[in-house]
Amino acid sequence: MGYAVPEHSYSQEEVFQVLGYPQRFWRVFKESGIEKRHLWVPPCEAKEISWQQQQEIYRVGAVKLSLQAVKECLDSRSAEDIACVVYGSCTGFTPGPTIAHYLAKELSLEPSTYYTNIIGQGCESGFPGLRRAYDFAVATGKQALVVNCELCSCTYYPEPAGRPDPENHFECLRSNAIFADAASCVLVGFDENLRHPSIIDMETHTNTDFINELGYTWRYGRLRVMLSRRVPELAPLVVKPAVNAVLQRQGLSIDDIRWWVIHAAGSTVLDNIRDALGIAEEKVTLSRETLRNFGNTSSTSVGITGKRLMAGDIHHGDYAAVLSIGPGMSGGMTLLRFGG
Repeated sequence: MGYAVPEHSYSQEEVFQVLGYPQRFWRVFKESGIEKRHLWVPPCEAKEISWQQQQEIYRVGAVKLSLQAVKECLDSRSAEDIACVVYGSCTGFTPGPTIAHYLAKELSLEPSTYYTNIIGQGCESGFPGLRRAYDFAVATGKQALVVNCELCSCTYYPEPAGRPDPENHFECLRSNAIFADAASCVLVGFDENLRHPSIIDMETHTNTDFINELGYTWRYGRLRVMLSRRVPELAPLVVKPAVNAVLQRQGLSIDDIRWWVIHAAGSTVLDNIRDALGIAEEKVTLSRETLRNFGNTSSTSVGITGKRLMAGDIHHGDYAAVLSIGPGMSGGMTLLRFGG
């Protein structure tokens, strides 16, 4: 695994001051569980650029950050054995050639490499990406690379200073208080290293009753976030069925899972998933640290937490659960085991 973030980071107070929101909204930023965020587009510039400029900036930034994440993931290994690249993102659109094709050129991948692009599936797109790579590796015996890159700063929706739009309880303002930029990467293949876990099982659960609660919508020719205040209460409802299905198939209980890698969507989301599943607070620490130090980096957040987990005190036979949440609304559960 590997991840990369933009060079420049900004404290919550810095972002708040630049965006010019009234002081009464500071508590939204302060109580987010976030201390700093890395942003490709500085907040002062994000307020001024057009949709077209956003997308031109996205292509450059996505290639650079993704390539950094891939190189950290490969850790000096050759890229010549990669036979499939799955790229996921919801914060930029390159209709072709895609970001995956630009990465292939930079990495000198073989002409026979397969490419899949999962675009617009939101914070959850790392899950179907991993599923696609897993299926490919099992079917062919070859290696597959999953790359996610989210440059949320390239989807900033301008609001008049001092007059935030009250729609959906100030959803734009709330999104500006949490989202950040990063790239993450996973190499799926066959490896006996203890610190490289095996994928044991996967499950997804989608409830389309909540289809209008989370995602993006088009407004005046550019993307605008759709972020319901209900997301924290709905997140456990789509995650728990996926978790229960995997645990039942594998004959495991919540207590058998030593490590939990939960999408760092926000502090209340983490609280509610913890409580709904009956997870001990100390098992949520890694995800909280990811939120605090990086913000909500959309589909890349589980990659950041997962990479940090692999550097921790893991043991042979440890189980880890990776939980994703995204539009649909959808929840995903991936069960990993260290040491095969």
